[in-house]
Amino acid sequence: MQIDNRSGFPHAWLEKTGPGGVVYDVLVLRGTFALTGSYLPLQRADVQAPIVYADEYDGHPEANPLQSVLRREGDLTLLKQASDIYVTGTARSEDGVALPGWLAGIRVGTQRKLLQLHGPRRFERHGQEWRLSSAEPVNQVPLDYRYAFGGCYSVMASEQSPVERVYNPDNPAGCGWLPSEADLTAVSPEAQAQIRQWLEGVSELPAPQIEDVDAPITSPHDALPPQGFAPLARWSQARLQYAGTYDEHWQRERYPLLPDDFDERFYQAAPPGLIQPGYLTGDEFISLLGMLPEGLTHFRLPGILALVSLTPFHGRTRQGPLVLDTVAIDLDARHVSLIWRGTFERGEPWRRLAIGTLDVPLVQEDVHGT
Repeated sequence: MQIDNRSGFPHAWLEKTGPGGVVYDVLVLRGTFALTGSYLPLQRADVQAPIVYADEYDGHPEANPLQSVLRREGDLTLLKQASDIYVTGTARSEDGVALPGWLAGIRVGTQRKLLQLHGPRRFERHGQEWRLSSAEPVNQVPLDYRYAFGGCYSVMASEQSPVERVYNPDNPAGCGWLPSEADLTAVSPEAQAQIRQWLEGVSELPAPQIEDVDAPITSPHDALPPQGFAPLARWSQARLQYAGTYDEHWQRERYPLLPDDFDERFYQAAPPGLIQPGYLTGDEFISLLGMLPEGLTHFRLPGILALVSLTPFHGRTRQGPLVLDTVAIDLDARHVSLIWRGTFERGEPWRRLAIGTLDVPLVQEDVHGT
């Protein structure tokens, strides 16, 4: 197929098999923009980042994926039914002033999320009670789920036995969580004994540095979901609940297709509260609080419409816009990545694919006082 990409953005054209075994052609377009403020539309970055061909992790995903975190989501998803919005990198206090904690938040479209950030702090055991220490003043906090509530504990009952793990299903990579007796039933009696012995002796734990403003964490035994602005790994419970059932029936009747109860919401990587119903139009204002040293920052998405034209060997040409399904803000690189996607059920082979963009006039609106 002839591909004519005049958008100025990197693209990927790939084949994906969806639920039910239906084969699709997928077009992905990735645009990189410089992160600036002053309510201005984002401008194209001088260097356009390439397509991300697979999820990228921090930690040791080969040895223990449960304690790794998703640093960058891969672009080759089949589809998203809504727009993901997420923020990665390091949140910095205003003017670089060291503080024990501050509020951080984002507003984009109809979605808003506000969290409390802390400097390093600890859970300290006093008898049968746990208390939080004061937080150390800092001027930056990584927006990383290893700093959110959760945890994972690994043991080997013997040298011959495999590693057994007890973990918080919402965030195995996190900190500050201790397993309950109910959690211990997931491992062998020998592993349970080792973990109980360790639990009797533990006197302090690193406490989460990222939490919900309205539901602060008070104990390692709290039953609270982890909080963050970053994308979620595929094995986090917030996504895994939509992955479907992979049992003997699936292996016997459906493999290698997705299970019957697979839900396409699994493809959404943004944390709860940062998934825009429908799709962003691409000209929304975004406000960042407590994330950049210049303080409260406002900017606007660039108002670019990504267009595609598909011509088969026989039949009529199909034309239309791609959907903007991902807005990824990287605080450290000071870049905003926009991902446009088109998913086309495969029929007759395509002869030509043309990709272009159209700058859409922005509608003026008052966002002061955000």
